[in-house]
Amino acid sequence: MKRLIILVVILFCSLSLLKAQEFRAGVLSGVLATQVDGDYMSGYYKAGFIGGLFVYRDVFGAARIQGELVFATKGSRCAPKNTNPDFLQVSTSSIDLSLMYIYKVSESLNFRIGLTPSALLSAKEVRPTGVIQDPDNSPDFRRFGILGLAGVTYNLNKRFSITWSYNYSLLSIRSGNSEIYDLGFYEQNAQYHNYMSFVLGYTF
Repeated sequence: MKRLIILVVILFCSLSLLKAQEFRAGVLSGVLATQVDGDYMSGYYKAGFIGGLFVYRDVFGAARIQGELVFATKGSRCAPKNTNPDFLQVSTSSIDLSLMYIYKVSESLNFRIGLTPSALLSAKEVRPTGVIQDPDNSPDFRRFGILGLAGVTYNLNKRFSITWSYNYSLLSIRSGNSEIYDLGFYEQNAQYHNYMSFVLGYTF
């Protein structure tokens, strides 16, 4: 509950910025092609949903700062023909707050990079046979995470845009100890969200 309250406060603070003429806002909705690195499965077989609000401001020249507050479902799924009973398919839902720098190549084409703090709402694991995994036998999911993103936007006109982005967890989605060894960073129970998003945006 505290997570939701904090993110709702952030949302209202972001929307209050719209009183300034320099800021514009809109809504977005789309689909995700997702997998989880470290779960011994590969392939973007699990489809997810993303939807929410965005607010942005052109700061100077070809630069833009944008924030997005969205609900997203992510996870993993084994290949359709694979029914290995030892695999664990992950399903999560979260509230994500993306903060991005956007470079406007032209009026139609933009590139973006950014960070996405993420608050977990729900998580479960299901075997390919349909049996739900006992959570006591698996490491807990982190309540908070952070992802990096990079993508490209094509503006269809002044109102509508299409965005593709690649997103990857910077920290494991599982709880566990971390350490630095031989100049490398290692996490216990390491698993990472790895997904692509395809989003349609509408600017008010």
